[in-house]
Amino acid sequence: MPTHKRFAVRTCIFLLIFSMLLAGCQATKKETGTAVGAVLGGTVGLFFGKGAGKAIAIGIGALAGGFIGNQIGGYLDEQDRLAVERESAKALSQSKDGETVKWENPDTKAKAEIKIEKTETIEREVPIVRRKEVEKPGKLTLIGEAYEILTDSNVRLGPSMDYDVAKVLKKGSVVLAVGQVKGKNWILVNQNRQAIGYIHASLIGKEGTLEKQKVAAKEPAVMTPAHDLDALSEDLQTAKAVRPAVDLDEMVASYPDDETTEDLIAERVEVEAPARTVTMKVSTPKGEEEKTVVASKGTDGAWEIL
Repeated sequence: MPTHKRFAVRTCIFLLIFSMLLAGCQATKKETGTAVGAVLGGTVGLFFGKGAGKAIAIGIGALAGGFIGNQIGGYLDEQDRLAVERESAKALSQSKDGETVKWENPDTKAKAEIKIEKTETIEREVPIVRRKEVEKPGKLTLIGEAYEILTDSNVRLGPSMDYDVAKVLKKGSVVLAVGQVKGKNWILVNQNRQAIGYIHASLIGKEGTLEKQKVAAKEPAVMTPAHDLDALSEDLQTAKAVRPAVDLDEMVASYPDDETTEDLIAERVEVEAPARTVTMKVSTPKGEEEKTVVASKGTDGAWEIL
């Protein structure tokens, strides 16, 4: 994004926050906490996020200020908000339809009930960034998970053996599996926030597949350390999070405006993705609120509020 556009965006945000703060003088605590919390949460991410974390910080800040914060007008403290977000992500990833996850902080008396109402598959568009030489994908069946390379494998510029090799990935490498090309056994993979190409589905599997293969082959057990979240590429650090859906413009703005991005293309692609309807009830000694939303998987594994 050119410098003058970035300056204009930031100026507009400052003016918006200032006007809300003035309006807050005549608003209730709940109304003020909701409005300012949502905008300020997003703004903190915009100014202080870095790289991939910048777009993600916008999302998480807006979630804390606009989704959870909207329901209880700022009654939850920061630790309780983060705890409720973690429980929400856990419920979306693991709970069955009709199941309710309960959380409580005995010290603050804050409580939350997160119920998964239903699960379905929806069609939506998601933003991706790819190198120019990588073939644009058709419709994808969304995966959005960390996968490991099962054997030294070629990553190709398109979803077939007819395409040139983009790079070779070593056995055990971890990548972000964005999605499988509809009707084909080829998976689009990300590294360093870029779609680097396609790998055949037989050469890649969910994390833990290699260990399962060793057990099946009765090989000697080898203790392998868990992946350090901070050591993973930026593509994989947001899995299991909950946030509003990432907009294409937000994603583009999170990349540096220099020669390193000249060969990148940002675009929306069609995907079939899992979606879950969830009802959240949050209460504190000061009040109680309830809201039902639809969340869908994003390309990086985070659950996005639609």
